[in-house]
Amino acid sequence: MSLIRVLIADDHTLFRRGIAAALASQPELEVVGEAVDGLEAIAKAKELNPDVVLMDLNMPNCSGLEATQALQSEMPQVKILVLTVSDSESDLFAAVKYGARGYLLKKAEPEELVHAISSVAQGGVMVSPLMATKLLAEFNDLTAGVQKGPIEQPEAKLSPREGEVLQLVAKGATNKEIADSLFISENTVKTHLQNIMEKLHLANRSQAAAYAVKRGLVADNANRENTRH
Repeated sequence: MSLIRVLIADDHTLFRRGIAAALASQPELEVVGEAVDGLEAIAKAKELNPDVVLMDLNMPNCSGLEATQALQSEMPQVKILVLTVSDSESDLFAAVKYGARGYLLKKAEPEELVHAISSVAQGGVMVSPLMATKLLAEFNDLTAGVQKGPIEQPEAKLSPREGEVLQLVAKGATNKEIADSLFISENTVKTHLQNIMEKLHLANRSQAAAYAVKRGLVADNANRENTRH
């Protein structure tokens, strides 16, 4: 299996080099470069073509959010994993809106970061438990006070197979993992995902995962973690 190529974008030298050293010990990962701000992250991504960019948000000259938006517009094949100290809901929602495939806080354990990089590289979505809880709270706020009477359940429009795919997406499964689990091809998985997005009026995989948790189709990360203790 080919190595996962990682670019690290962070303006704090000690943190950036510490992450690079930690990832260097992982046989499946290769740190191909570092960037000190969003502008350099964009330039290095174009030069090095990484699989995953670890993106800090608060950087000089060009923020991580601006860099994420630019990279997803110009290089959508590159997966953005936000790694930040910010637990702000607005930063989380903006990152998801601009196409980030993951959002981790810098206090995450090294094993969690490695798992997130691998998952995101393979097409999955990874959000830290704290931020997942905030994402769900926002969905609750958005859906509070809807019309009275029978409530339409948009997921009822999904076929049984699409429902299964949506549940696996919410659990962080990659397209390959979904295909293997359901004994279908990856192209069929992609077709189901496109249908799910259209039927539920969702923009990306992150929104699909959050939707599934909000609707109770699968337990959120925090709840799953609590059940282990």
